[in-house]
Amino acid sequence: MSNPTGQKVIVVGLGAHGSSAAYQLAKRGVEVVGIDQFHPPHSMGSSHGPSRILRMAYKEGPDYVPLLRRSFDLWHELNDLHTEPSFEVTGGLFMGQPTGRAMTGMQASSQAQDVEIRLMTPAEVRDKYPSFHIPDGWEAIFDPKSGAIFPEVAVAAHLSLATQAGADLRFDEQVTGWSASSSGSGVTVTTSHGEYEADSLILTAGVWIPGMLGDLELPFEIERVSLWMVEPRANHDFFRAGNFPNASFEIGEKYPIYMQADYGTGVKLALDHHGTLTTPETVNRETNQEDHDKIFEHIRRFIPDLDGKVLDSAVCMYTNTPDLNFVVDKHPAHDNVIIGSACSGHGFKFAPVMGEILADLALEGESDFDLEMFSATRFG
Repeated sequence: MSNPTGQKVIVVGLGAHGSSAAYQLAKRGVEVVGIDQFHPPHSMGSSHGPSRILRMAYKEGPDYVPLLRRSFDLWHELNDLHTEPSFEVTGGLFMGQPTGRAMTGMQASSQAQDVEIRLMTPAEVRDKYPSFHIPDGWEAIFDPKSGAIFPEVAVAAHLSLATQAGADLRFDEQVTGWSASSSGSGVTVTTSHGEYEADSLILTAGVWIPGMLGDLELPFEIERVSLWMVEPRANHDFFRAGNFPNASFEIGEKYPIYMQADYGTGVKLALDHHGTLTTPETVNRETNQEDHDKIFEHIRRFIPDLDGKVLDSAVCMYTNTPDLNFVVDKHPAHDNVIIGSACSGHGFKFAPVMGEILADLALEGESDFDLEMFSATRFG
């Protein structure tokens, strides 16, 4: 394919955001080399499991909503371009105390960005969804545009489209270092197979990115999280795809237990940000009894119909920042090195739009979106 821009970009890490960035660059005719130490989609990082949640009523803040709207459109576009769907709208029901982070954050964000939501009382929830044991005094928000993302399908779709558009994707190849010229005229990436040169470099290596930033030290932490797929104990039809909305119960100070429909491998259950700190090299990739008990004590309280047979379980990792906002920015010392990582456990839903943004930063040096809250220098 011709390269009207005359530019070459290397993308390191081909998970959620890296696969999308490779596709967005290749579709613009840019020469792209994508490198991953494994063969994505894989189960070693953060981009695996049966499903992820898209929420339009966003407790994390109203500034995310413009990105979500663009991502929502791009997920539908990806469905049109690929044989297997990566996304479907399910609706979402989110429950918590009126003064909790979920309810206050979702309502404030939705009001600021004119997001459609519907408030429900506990009695209304129990009437419509008898399997949900929502306490009196709580509130619920129904988000009609919430949906399910199928992460491994999405990564495969972006990689397939990137290849079709001319990207050179190299799997099972480990990056051992990179350098950027002081004049900003180019970058060199060294791998287990050789060296590559390009005009720009995009780092989307997920949990491995702390070791790829050179002298730049950012306060990233890696969190180990367990995912569970279960067979309902009762009311099986309610939990099947097409019937069951994304759902969550806010527990503790701020973070929920959430669940998604059974798409053939069981109902997905997970606790958000209730994990333990780890590293990619030392993480225990097997779930254990402590993981099980931590989540099922809440299942028995809020959704006892899901206290059934465990069909499967998995471990994934979050790359967290102190404020749980992403880092999407130019490297402070190198304008042609772009950091796209630290998604803090809520980044997969943004994969299509982040691909566009990372491509824009690499090619144009800027984005149409306000990225101030994602600055790499905000930590001091």
